[in-house]
Amino acid sequence: MHHARALTIAAVLASGSAFAQGQPGDAHFCRQYADTVATAVEDATKNNPACLNPSAGVHSDRNSHTNWCLRTPSEKVEGASVHIRRLASKCTSGFMPAPSDYGGYAIMGAGQFEEPYGQTRGWNVMAAFSGRLFMYCVATNDAGGRSVRLGVDQAMPGDGRQWQLAVPIRSNKDWQGRLEVDGQEPAHRAGADVSGDTFADWTIAWLNLGQLDALKQGKTAVLGVGKRDYDFSLAGVAAAITKIEECRSRRGVVPASATTSSQATQMVQQAPVQPGPGGPVTSGAAIGPEPADLVESIYRTAISGGDAFDRRTRARYLSRQLVSLIAEDEQNSRKQQEPGKLEYSLLSGSQDMLKIGNLQVAEVSRQHDRATVSVRFRNAAFGGTAPVETVTYQLQAGDQGWRVTNIIYGPQHSLLGTLKR
Repeated sequence: MHHARALTIAAVLASGSAFAQGQPGDAHFCRQYADTVATAVEDATKNNPACLNPSAGVHSDRNSHTNWCLRTPSEKVEGASVHIRRLASKCTSGFMPAPSDYGGYAIMGAGQFEEPYGQTRGWNVMAAFSGRLFMYCVATNDAGGRSVRLGVDQAMPGDGRQWQLAVPIRSNKDWQGRLEVDGQEPAHRAGADVSGDTFADWTIAWLNLGQLDALKQGKTAVLGVGKRDYDFSLAGVAAAITKIEECRSRRGVVPASATTSSQATQMVQQAPVQPGPGGPVTSGAAIGPEPADLVESIYRTAISGGDAFDRRTRARYLSRQLVSLIAEDEQNSRKQQEPGKLEYSLLSGSQDMLKIGNLQVAEVSRQHDRATVSVRFRNAAFGGTAPVETVTYQLQAGDQGWRVTNIIYGPQHSLLGTLKR
């Protein structure tokens, strides 16, 4: 593919762009702003009470945020929305993702912030949330071993959005390249030139609506990044785009009919549950302890000298997927007579000696059958000056109650990520 120097595209598309100059006194815009930043601060302070900083605008007083917005140029308000959410991300050590400059988000939650929304034509559609704030919807596909992500975000406040295409190629942050569909440049002045951003080992292309339309109608596409070309199939992509648009219009909330159907299927297929150590239980998501209680018991077990993740007891806490992956890693380690992938404490994500002190456990969000729990503690092995550490647990309710589906130690460090490496 021939690579031309790309033109910088607008970072936000459609009406309600985050770059639009709203006038002071726009009540709807200011209510959106107040709700966005107040919700972000509430979620952040649940994770880390030290996040609260009223002098920097990091507070949850919606009336105060609204009144300030009503007398302030919209461009400055948009900048404040980004700044406050970035402060929330920083003080929670990435528990809440940081927004892009234009107020939206890169479609790369690495599975840590994404929840299933639906499936269509071989594509899995996910909705991503930062605490309770909707971030984006994305469809993923691995047909033929060629991974690709296509999605659209939510720029806040307002209704700005940016369609994004992500492929697993490492590139420079301000890369430029070309997108061709069925061997041709997208028509109707859409052009082939693209630019965008990066996330870890992925390259993200910002798409204009003409390029998105070309993807809908095409069979194959090639994204040229630097000297590398990445080709992938577009089978089912039109249906995926329709599902993504539905997901975004609903802010990631699964339609009640789909939820009811899924729950009914689960009830029909659900096997009888045997009584656990705590006595008789009943079927459904109400079985056993609540998410925060389950996670806290993991740490209380460690404080008393036990190990909740021992081979004999880990199934009481971890999802079937995690139990299976850990068992597979242990088996491979024995066969190869080499250390396994888990060379760190699952409680902290670190290899340091661990002694739990000042433990704080709190549920910070719940969406249907999924919940997020934040754990904060000091490693007392290093004395009273040890910094506060934050670990995030993702849980899902199933036929045996709540189980941990992932443990997140940092923006690019998680238990599931380690086991899938």
